[in-house]
Amino acid sequence: MSTLAELRQHSDVPSLKSALHQLCSEFGRITRLDILTAMHEGTKQAICFLRMERPEQEQQLMKSLGVGRFGGEVVFVLNLNAPVTANDFGPSSQWADSDIY
Repeated sequence: MSTLAELRQHSDVPSLKSALHQLCSEFGRITRLDILTAMHEGTKQAICFLRMERPEQEQQLMKSLGVGRFGGEVVFVLNLNAPVTANDFGPSSQWADSDIY
């Protein structure tokens, strides 16, 4: 199973954040992690924006995940393994609480 496929197994933002910190620890320390959740065609998604301490660490992470950069940050989208509920039919996206590390 690919690393992105493993990350897709998470159903909520807190468990996804924990998994991302664990995954990224082999490359260095995350200095910023923001996760935007959204509904797209009935699927709950997590749009992840992150920064590492050094550009070289970000390059290694991007190569490992097969993802890119947008606006200076490493960015990727994951479909979350979460059932759609009645609460998901409100705004199409929202920022999850995040901390600067």
